[in-house]
Amino acid sequence: MDNSIRIPLNLPDVRVLELSKTERGDWLIKIDSTLQGTTCHKCGHEITDLHCHDQALRIRHLPLFEVPVYLEIRPKRYRCGYCDDHPTTTQRLEWHEPRSPNTKAYEHWLLRILINSTVSDVARKLGVSEDVVSGTIDRWIACQVDWSEYLDLQVIGIDEISLKRGHRDFVVLITIPTTGGVDILAVLADRKQQTVANFLQSIPLHLRQTIERVCTDMYQGFVSAVREQLPQTKIVIDRFHVAKAYRNGADTVRKREVKRLRQELPKQDYDSIKGAMWAFRKRPENLQESEQQLLERVFAYSPEMKQAYKLREELTQIFEGRYTKNGAKCAIRAWCKRVLKSDIKDFESFLTTVNNWMDEMTNYFLEGWTSGFVEGFNNRVKVLKRRCYGIFDIERLFQRISLDLNGYQTFALT
Repeated sequence: MDNSIRIPLNLPDVRVLELSKTERGDWLIKIDSTLQGTTCHKCGHEITDLHCHDQALRIRHLPLFEVPVYLEIRPKRYRCGYCDDHPTTTQRLEWHEPRSPNTKAYEHWLLRILINSTVSDVARKLGVSEDVVSGTIDRWIACQVDWSEYLDLQVIGIDEISLKRGHRDFVVLITIPTTGGVDILAVLADRKQQTVANFLQSIPLHLRQTIERVCTDMYQGFVSAVREQLPQTKIVIDRFHVAKAYRNGADTVRKREVKRLRQELPKQDYDSIKGAMWAFRKRPENLQESEQQLLERVFAYSPEMKQAYKLREELTQIFEGRYTKNGAKCAIRAWCKRVLKSDIKDFESFLTTVNNWMDEMTNYFLEGWTSGFVEGFNNRVKVLKRRCYGIFDIERLFQRISLDLNGYQTFALT
């Protein structure tokens, strides 16, 4: 019984001359171009005067049943009759990039495998060098944004991540939300105000004018750069950063009071309130009955912890309420007055934050604007960074982020 099949090569403008196997057991397919002529690299005219065939090129193609496949072709060279010195030009075929050791189909396949993986891992899987994988990345993925792909921006997010442990070597990520998630606009080498301002100034004017809001954290360098280059936009301090600040104040009260109770209470009484940290950090509606009872015991020993917990939840309710911007300002100011009357000093730092950033904080209430897309995206980049054991070149980081975000769409089979 015949157990062989015929498989189309799916490469345009070629014909198969011979099929054989190499000494290593790889498939070797000798092919020839069916196209006649090319374009002169000097004058741009179409030329058809065949000069010669170049030396044979061996190009890697998609594997067949996990067996490597190579194509061997002798490219045609054509002489130009329009130029005085009659230069020759090598014919280019649409399925191959000049100076690439692979077909385009193979490189697109390689890049799909590289999504959410590492260069070294893909190199081992495919039996190629890491330079081959890196070269493929450089051929197909730009190191910076292509502004022609955007009609408008509307919203951008600015945030930083540390490339090394200990919060060192910060880079800044500029992102925009999309219907499918997030897109990356830039990876900046540092978080200096001038660096951010220079990037914002580099955005084409017609796109700059479409930016309606910028979501960022409470870092003055970012805010000052935006005010300088995008004076028409509204700056939104995300409620995530605001919540982190006031929740830290409440948590400071908890730590101080727990330390006091450990010293003052009999061991048996103190043991009855152990493990209150996680219950204290939860919202009241998320507490289990046992956690509610635990908090009640803790609050009986520490009214100040109870007051801090209550104040924290009151501010959370404000941010979850349907306030106008002015209404939110009034509600937050009233909350600040209650904090001052409580004599809890641990919220003083947050009260200063409110005083400095009230306008940007309450921009959240205009349309529920948030930079949640920035925070979620940053976590994804941190996973990429850990997976690759650190990427310290900002251009390579931009490429890898772009691949993970858009690779399946850009290098799809069809």
